[in-house]
Amino acid sequence: MSILKVVRDRAAYFIAAVVLSVAVIVPGLVSAAQVTQRSIGLSSSSAGASNVTYQVKFTVPGSSVGGGAFGIIFCSNSPDTATACTAPTGFVTTGAASTTSGFTTVTTPTANSVVVAGTIAASANISVDINGITNPTAAGPVYARIATYVDASAATADTAGTAGVDNGGVAISITPTIGVSGAVLESMTFCVANVTITANCGDAASHLPVLTLGETVGSTKALTTTAVSTGVLYTQISTNAATGAVVYLKSATDCGGLKRVGAAACDIAPALTAGITAGDALFGVKTGTASGTGSNPNGTIRPAGSYNGSTYTFNYLANNTTGVTSPIGDAFLDTNSLPANNQNMDLTFGASVSNSTPAGNYSTSLSMIATGKF
Repeated sequence: MSILKVVRDRAAYFIAAVVLSVAVIVPGLVSAAQVTQRSIGLSSSSAGASNVTYQVKFTVPGSSVGGGAFGIIFCSNSPDTATACTAPTGFVTTGAASTTSGFTTVTTPTANSVVVAGTIAASANISVDINGITNPTAAGPVYARIATYVDASAATADTAGTAGVDNGGVAISITPTIGVSGAVLESMTFCVANVTITANCGDAASHLPVLTLGETVGSTKALTTTAVSTGVLYTQISTNAATGAVVYLKSATDCGGLKRVGAAACDIAPALTAGITAGDALFGVKTGTASGTGSNPNGTIRPAGSYNGSTYTFNYLANNTTGVTSPIGDAFLDTNSLPANNQNMDLTFGASVSNSTPAGNYSTSLSMIATGKF
């Protein structure tokens, strides 16, 4: 009599292992009863996988005399104990151990068998996890012959699996490892505009990042000694760089500040980290508040280095080894070492002059260079 039935899916714990219960009548053991509700779940059904956990489950017959151990013999050819067992190629139980309280792996008599000691009472529902098993190297069915014994010694001695108190068979399907792969190309979007930027830098191209700083003086606009004149620009960054991005601030003016047309030096100097007070001939920038835009913004953008939201800063070093005039510029903003999507930061540029600042037109050209850390 042979009965095949699919054992319940255990996808919440085990991975893609197709398990069938097989009822076997063993010649010469007609007095032995069948263990029922038997199954073996695998933490991995991939061929050749190592350190796999096998969860063995079965129910002891109510008529059983019980025992103190159970054994499992794994075969590649048949669950029937009347058939000589062929060990699955590459299958290894050496070093296997029970992780279930009350059950101890006492021995692995052969490379394709394991013996577990523990109370096997009549009508008991047995569930034991055995880890440290290496799956067969070839895909295909593997048959497990389960038998209960009076004690571990009897189980160890029964290398054919024919002398158990109660028994039953289980079929396990070993599968090739399922490989799923894909590539995501590196991406970076960074833009600067003179208006708040819509998602994906949508309106940046039509709003160029140009500022004129100054106060209204009669019919003109000019820097004065009585105010820090300000103007706001807006940035937005998106990147899938795994460890985020850094935005560098670089000045094309060799003295780092605002230079008067025809002058050799910056009569309006870079603010460094000291800030600006009205009447100081200095130029700097403050960062604003990070925010997201669009339907799914994530990540963040924040000030880097000494830049902040309270002090006008513009880092400059005369020898150009660091700061805004160095070869790559000054670290200005970053994404906190994480990817970011549609993250905005507003920037307030400020300048003032002193009573002795020479009259004339002043300007500088700035670049913001976003570099991803892929």
